[in-house]
Amino acid sequence: MHVIFGSTGTVGSAVVDALVARGRPTRAVHHSRPPSPRAREHARVDLATGDGLAAALDGAETVFLATGDMVDQIGAELRVVDAARRAGVRRLVKLSLLAADSDAFHLARVHHAIERALADSGLAHTILRPGGFMQNFLTQYAPAIRHGCLRLPFAGAAEAVIDARDIAAVAVVCLEGDAFAGRTLDLFGPESLTYAEMTAILAAAIGRPVAYEPCSDAEFHAAIAPYCVTPAHAQGLVDLLRFHREGRGPAPRPTVLEVTGQPARSFAAFAREHAAAWRA
Repeated sequence: MHVIFGSTGTVGSAVVDALVARGRPTRAVHHSRPPSPRAREHARVDLATGDGLAAALDGAETVFLATGDMVDQIGAELRVVDAARRAGVRRLVKLSLLAADSDAFHLARVHHAIERALADSGLAHTILRPGGFMQNFLTQYAPAIRHGCLRLPFAGAAEAVIDARDIAAVAVVCLEGDAFAGRTLDLFGPESLTYAEMTAILAAAIGRPVAYEPCSDAEFHAAIAPYCVTPAHAQGLVDLLRFHREGRGPAPRPTVLEVTGQPARSFAAFAREHAAAWRA
């Protein structure tokens, strides 16, 4: 039994889909959002209190651990780690974020604290540190793209954004075998592109102009603050983008190909596949 925490999120839902496609027994953990209809089993868990954890992990062999942003994300994820250890889980895969070990911004410090506790837990585990998701262009960025102009504080820096389905493919390999136990894997898309280059690719796929305009950190903070769980989370996102804009993150490498045997999806292919979503 594979137990997927964060099963309604961008990456967790892709992990559920990949496991179900392989015919694997999958239990999708959810809280406030409707559960995935594709998983064989479902479990409702409140990670803020731990309510439902024991039942969710009953009979679990592996765990995929992802959570949404929470007031106490460290405490929430460590509840899962502790419960998984007590339940005899054989293998755990944690979704972290790129450059978590830098401790250079709030979100890095949150994930790095969880990574360190996981290393001390005795559980066999793998840590996945992906860069920015292509799916952000279908969610947070979609309204701006439909209006023809995407504004982000990334200046002319490049980013190797990755499709969440490729993260999921790596996660499944790590859940189903020990080849990458004890490893931390940085995950990237196949090419580094500036946001001006990405919006040009989007424009070609959609068939109408899409521009990119750099904005200031202060403008970006004002735009996202109403949607963030805490002020620290809003500032953390600003600091995360600044960190990568300044080129302080790790250099891209073809980890998806190395783990799965398949190359990561290109941004151009992603744009063509989802062009109709931006024409609406």
